[in-house]
Amino acid sequence: MLKVKALTKSFHNHKILRDISFELKMGTITALLGPSGSGKSTLLRCLSRLEVSDRGSIVFQGNSLTDLSSSSIGMVFQGFHLFPHMTVLENLVHAPLQLKQMTKKNAERFAVALLKKFDLNGKVHHFPNQLSGGQKQRVAIARALIVNPPILLFDEPTSALDPEMVNEIAALIYNLKSPDRLIIIATHELRLAKLIVDQILFLDRGALVENVSKATFFKTPKAKRARQFIKNLMST
Repeated sequence: MLKVKALTKSFHNHKILRDISFELKMGTITALLGPSGSGKSTLLRCLSRLEVSDRGSIVFQGNSLTDLSSSSIGMVFQGFHLFPHMTVLENLVHAPLQLKQMTKKNAERFAVALLKKFDLNGKVHHFPNQLSGGQKQRVAIARALIVNPPILLFDEPTSALDPEMVNEIAALIYNLKSPDRLIIIATHELRLAKLIVDQILFLDRGALVENVSKATFFKTPKAKRARQFIKNLMST
């Protein structure tokens, strides 16, 4: 279980996160929703340890987030962040080799198996600039998975892709769901949330104003800002 308590973060005296508290169960997929500037990206960066909160705590399975190993958290970035000078295979094996978790032979064998699973076995020796957006996204997911992290984070996984690919990426993420894994997705894409998530955390101006099931959020949201958010995105 992931427990976040009274998390606060400010930049230049501007409070981005305001006493955020919630609990998430293993084996679930959670969506962080909210308008631009609501704090969801900052929250995701705190969960990934790319940002340090000013106050509050993040505890995973009884341990402070700061005490977890580097392989405990997998992050799939909005812009993919693949190393352009490395092949697909080299991108995947970089982390486990740097962390000394696997031999080169084992890392490459596992990487090739992952790429085959994601229908990328013909792209092993390609460079990122030779891939489509959807292929880059699948490589980025495979790279995050190669160290088998129990926490898997996605930052706007469909924003750089053709709208027609939302269903494909949704299915791919859903198939990563596992009893021993927690998946959190920061997204503006309501269709993605409707298709695969279990729980919704809706942020507004740095505050957590909805923490409910997917069904409750889309049928009977309590917060006025959440109702407006759904209405605005559904109309577009």
